[in-house]
Amino acid sequence: MPTHNNLEQSIIDMYTDIHLGSCYECSICNEKNEKLSKPVSCWFVGDRFHLQTKRILFVGKNARGFQEYKDENKFIEAFDDGRKLWRNRKNWAYWSYTAEITSRIFGDDSPEYISFTNFVKCNNSDGNDTTSKNMKENCIIKKKVLANEITVIKPTHVIFYTHTDYDNYIPKVFDAFRKEVDEKKKIGKRNMPWLEAEAELDDLKINVLRIGHPQCKKKVDFINSVCDWISRN
Repeated sequence: MPTHNNLEQSIIDMYTDIHLGSCYECSICNEKNEKLSKPVSCWFVGDRFHLQTKRILFVGKNARGFQEYKDENKFIEAFDDGRKLWRNRKNWAYWSYTAEITSRIFGDDSPEYISFTNFVKCNNSDGNDTTSKNMKENCIIKKKVLANEITVIKPTHVIFYTHTDYDNYIPKVFDAFRKEVDEKKKIGKRNMPWLEAEAELDDLKINVLRIGHPQCKKKVDFINSVCDWISRN
């Protein structure tokens, strides 16, 4: 039986309230996109997340590998799966780099200090991000799933691991979005897109960082850059 804390239960309640997986927008996505998975919940909200002065939410593109997930619910609750992936992170930059950032900021690499989710809740690929335009528009703009998650989680910092693929959508998550830095940052031999912004959603004031996916990035440079941004914001 899946286990979850109070914040995670609040997220489940929110998904139920907005009929995630059974609403009109989800039905349209399934009609227009073949072999689409059920919506996947956020990975987790740590048990000690709400106790932190800096409450960091990491956002990936979409959750992959859940196409054959057997579950009677309209959406997949992934809190236990997210923690399992975190524990088995050795060969996954997505998880291991995030764990190292967590360790540097909080002195412990436990996932219970942070929250982690994905921008788009469904997928139809185990490999490359194949999210279509209508999937993005339905999930992000019309259904406002990430915006709803943020209002529940209440982060002070949101870090998007999305490269530039979702740049037209990130500002639409928030009520206000003020871009402060938009440049390339040298990470090893790669020039990684780097965007800093201040955002507002309801009564929340949020520091936003949009960078590239950790995969194939030099670990030390990537982690140092992110930790420096967190420390000075």
